[in-house]
Amino acid sequence: MTRTIMVTVGDTLSGIAAANYGSAAYAFRLAKYNGMSDPNLLQVGETLHIPSRTELVGPKLPVSSPVGITIPNGLDGIIATFGDLTAYIRDDGYLDPAWEAERMATARLPFTIPLSWDRSRKVHGIYCHKFLTPIVSELFAAIDKRGFGSQIKTFGGCFNYRPKRQSSKLSTHCWGIAIDLNPETNRPGTPGDMHPELVAMFREFGFKWGGDWTGKNRDPMHFQYCTGY
Repeated sequence: MTRTIMVTVGDTLSGIAAANYGSAAYAFRLAKYNGMSDPNLLQVGETLHIPSRTELVGPKLPVSSPVGITIPNGLDGIIATFGDLTAYIRDDGYLDPAWEAERMATARLPFTIPLSWDRSRKVHGIYCHKFLTPIVSELFAAIDKRGFGSQIKTFGGCFNYRPKRQSSKLSTHCWGIAIDLNPETNRPGTPGDMHPELVAMFREFGFKWGGDWTGKNRDPMHFQYCTGY
């Protein structure tokens, strides 16, 4: 059942989402439901429609592998291709373990990579969205075959349920479709030192590079399998 509230001084959409759904992650859904082009432009006295969580995100859809993965564009494209993550956010704000059980898998690597936060440990695979595992495995096999594996110094992560940096929007890491490499020398907002051949190979396999973004959004450690988000 949908109800309405009136925006008061100090209200934010993320705060309203957290108060009504248990997580600020629902803010972008709530904005879309109310036809808002910019969720940051709330007006005092404005009326917002607050639907039930089921009405807001819809029912969980069955998991089925797409026939040929095209690079999705924007949030709607990500959801259509990789699944509606928001349908798995519990009332307490945590992610239902069913998301990982249904959507995540490990792409095996042809070489090991030290963890950026503990170099004594090495990963033998990348835990990512199950639809991406063949692409990730083939990409790293190509990197190894072309002799550029040594340019990957550390692994900074893939699947991670969290918002984007400096934002309340869900990160592409939540879907397991983003990979961070060599974070020590590729900090956000800097040019970084990612080897151009690595960047070229990620692009060849459909990934977009965060080093192409500008200003504070530049993120040279980051590669993601989507555009427009």
